[in-house]
Amino acid sequence: MKKIIAANWKNNGDKKFIKNYFEYFSKNLNNTNKNEIIFFPPDLYMDQVDKYKKQSNFRLGGQTLNTAGSDSDGSDLVLTSGTSSEMYIDNGCSYILIGHSDIRQFSNFLIDGPKMDRGLTESETIILALQGSDSLQVIFCVGENEDDKNAGDTHTILSEQLDDLCYLKVKPKKFIVAYEPVWAIGSGKIPTLEDISFIHRFIKSSILEKLSSLKEKDIMVLYGGSVNLKNAKDILCAPHVDGVLIGGASLKVKEFTSICNLKI
Repeated sequence: MKKIIAANWKNNGDKKFIKNYFEYFSKNLNNTNKNEIIFFPPDLYMDQVDKYKKQSNFRLGGQTLNTAGSDSDGSDLVLTSGTSSEMYIDNGCSYILIGHSDIRQFSNFLIDGPKMDRGLTESETIILALQGSDSLQVIFCVGENEDDKNAGDTHTILSEQLDDLCYLKVKPKKFIVAYEPVWAIGSGKIPTLEDISFIHRFIKSSILEKLSSLKEKDIMVLYGGSVNLKNAKDILCAPHVDGVLIGGASLKVKEFTSICNLKI
């Protein structure tokens, strides 16, 4: 079965790093690889990564979306900085991360202006990503923190977060969710394979319950949080897991290439 293997570089990389990275990646990626490989580089280096897209057969995605508008669309709120969906598409992107735990946590420190994780703002962000015929494919990130986990509130938190994705008038072409338990990101700790499988099944069931017109084949759930070469195959082979979203390990080109070359 075709899996998604996504690399979230966050705020890492420079021109030299990218050149060296893709010289190795392009030579060593298995040509028979059928998985969907996606890179989420920093916005400033989109064009540097895009140069290698045809050579290595991967897709490009944006890490976050500016929730404000632009002068061209007549928005009342136009902010300095930020990247719009139109800009991402113009730079060769076909995917966008929305609701990543980094953004959710950072938004709690914002006092004024649009917040990524306030009320309907994430829903509005998804709608912005879906506007137009060349819309971006949303990968919607959900996940509980350690306090939620210890309180036994994981399912409640996930269900509430999924409401932003499910109760939209504009629907994505495909529902792709990345389950990222916040307590696992960068910690080296991950849930058991049984827990990962159970929660992925819960996410799919929850979406189907909220949107009865969908079928399970319309939903993909990825796992993110301390994924590396040692655990990637087991995670990818777990029931109900359709791919992985990789952070730190994706910056190590030999390790990430080996993950992409895994036979699942």
